[in-house]
Amino acid sequence: MVLMFRQLLRRVASSVKFKIVAAGVVTAVAATAVTTHFVLSTTQSRSRQQLLLQSANDVERTANLLSSKLELLQTALQGVASQVRPEMLRDRPALTQFLVDKPSAGLLFDSVFILAPNGDLLVRLEKGVPGTQFPNLADREYFRRVMREKLPVVSRPLVSAISHAAVLIFAVPVRQVDGQVTAVVGGALRLDKTGLLSFLRDSSGRDNSRDLVIDRSGQILAHADPKRIMGHARDEVGLSAEFERWTLDGSTIHVEGAASLGHGYLVALAGVPAAEWMLIHVTPEADAMQSLAAARDTAWRVGAIVGLAAALLAGLLAWFITRPISQLHARAMSLLDDEAAIRGDWPRGEGEIGALSRAFQHVVEQRVLRGRETHRLLVQLQAVLDAAHAGIALTREGRFELVSRHFCELFGRDKAELLGHDTRLIFTSELQHQQLSQQSRDALDADGAYEAESPLARRDGSTFRAHIRGSLLPGSDRRAGIIWIIEDVTEAHERNARLSWSATHDAMTRLANRVQFDQVLEEATQRAGEQPFCALFIDLDRFKAVNDTAGHAAGDALLRDVASQLQERVRPSDTVARLGGDEFAVLLPHCPVKRALAIADSLRAAINGYRLEWEGRSLGVGASIGLVQVDASFANAAAVLKAADMACYAAKRDGRNQVVVYTTAMAASRNLVGV
Repeated sequence: MVLMFRQLLRRVASSVKFKIVAAGVVTAVAATAVTTHFVLSTTQSRSRQQLLLQSANDVERTANLLSSKLELLQTALQGVASQVRPEMLRDRPALTQFLVDKPSAGLLFDSVFILAPNGDLLVRLEKGVPGTQFPNLADREYFRRVMREKLPVVSRPLVSAISHAAVLIFAVPVRQVDGQVTAVVGGALRLDKTGLLSFLRDSSGRDNSRDLVIDRSGQILAHADPKRIMGHARDEVGLSAEFERWTLDGSTIHVEGAASLGHGYLVALAGVPAAEWMLIHVTPEADAMQSLAAARDTAWRVGAIVGLAAALLAGLLAWFITRPISQLHARAMSLLDDEAAIRGDWPRGEGEIGALSRAFQHVVEQRVLRGRETHRLLVQLQAVLDAAHAGIALTREGRFELVSRHFCELFGRDKAELLGHDTRLIFTSELQHQQLSQQSRDALDADGAYEAESPLARRDGSTFRAHIRGSLLPGSDRRAGIIWIIEDVTEAHERNARLSWSATHDAMTRLANRVQFDQVLEEATQRAGEQPFCALFIDLDRFKAVNDTAGHAAGDALLRDVASQLQERVRPSDTVARLGGDEFAVLLPHCPVKRALAIADSLRAAINGYRLEWEGRSLGVGASIGLVQVDASFANAAAVLKAADMACYAAKRDGRNQVVVYTTAMAASRNLVGV
């Protein structure tokens, strides 16, 4: 009985009717599954984008709040510094009482102190209580920077010489009218309990997410876990990949928020405008996508019910539709055996059955013939590829199917190492492979061709600059295959880079030249309505005397040294240029006029204090500097340069070696007409 049931089941399962019915059921289930998957994928993609945008906006707002708090702290210290008088510095009790009378600074900082110009600690208050230890802090990096730059400084994390705790130091100079620094007012914040970063602990702990603040080097300044403070971001769980990508990008402090999903975590980060810091929020992807996962599970359950109902209906319809072809069952079974078809062991007959048999036999024979012809053509094509002096490859589904001899030579690999293997072998990293793959897919789908330049990797690990061209096979899409042509353009690229640098830089000082500065200034001026900035126009005083008395060689040496002085005292984001002769210019993006005035004065002081020892002579120059605050009122770069020139002229007219800020009154002044 059991044997008979098995035989019946085997006959039913092998029949054409059963297969058509099964196909209808599978099609219904598959269609439901694909539709559900497509809808879920589209919805999930949009939800992921919205989640990333929201995370980026949240971390950007938090970073701005932190920046505002930093500016408040610096403003509080500057208010204290502005009231310090020279006579106080010689009377420690009076200086102590002065700080005690400034409770606002004591409330903002864990400790407040004043240092003498030699680094001696004159007075220190911790929560309003005077300290008894007065070490010398002249070796501290923040103290040296304040004395050198005469500007407010926020230190890197360090260990306090008194409390031995990890702290941040905010330090501002006490300057006299002549610019001399007579003292340094500082405030210390303990990183393990400071209110400056307490919001990190408030925003963490609700789930598995974490907030942290790092500096440009990756050192952790703030963390919900105090044990992680002073650690490194690359060791943070879920952050190592994003930190590596940020480091490869030059550790740029982007003010705009950004977010990404990868390696199981959602990472959102934004720069803190008031400091060289990055605020980072890390959330496990499972927590971030929890609501999406619940919705996906519900949709799949509903889809399963709909799919089963559709499968049942499709099965019933297919069963009734296929009843007339039951008589073809015996003949059709032989088609399952490919060898039988090749041997010609086909059923014979007249009518529809015989025609179907002969048609299938003919199709199989033609397929065999086409296979042999295809193999012959592939052999010929490979010979043509090997004869061509070009790196040519055919890929399909991300794998090499044909490669030319020169292609193998370019990458230092044998054909056996490439054929059938993944194309990521020739890329320098997984990230580069993903980016270029996505770009090429988009271009090929849109235009049928792709062209780019990018570094590629040889087998020995070395790289070369490659010109990449890809095109689809005629009349097909990416699934049929892509033809690639690779050329080594390393030498041409390096030659073009040298020519490009020469066209935009001054050969003697290695600063940006007039053409490059005009372009940068014009672009910044067009955006000045949303992003105001400041520009400096510097004209050296007494430079002609150096050329006349010591010769042009001395003058050139002086110009090179002045260029170095300027470059060393500005931010990496600032642009320093030589406009010609003894004229220089500096573009200061995202720089308020008060900060720009301090920078201009430090540049003036550095130039005025510099001396060139030349053949027994000590040569020096001064600097007259015109400062312009650029906003939407300036039409173009020419208007900015004209305003800076007016201010510089006013500096020279009023006695040279000074900084003058441009005002609209200068343009209206009759004395400056024609400048």
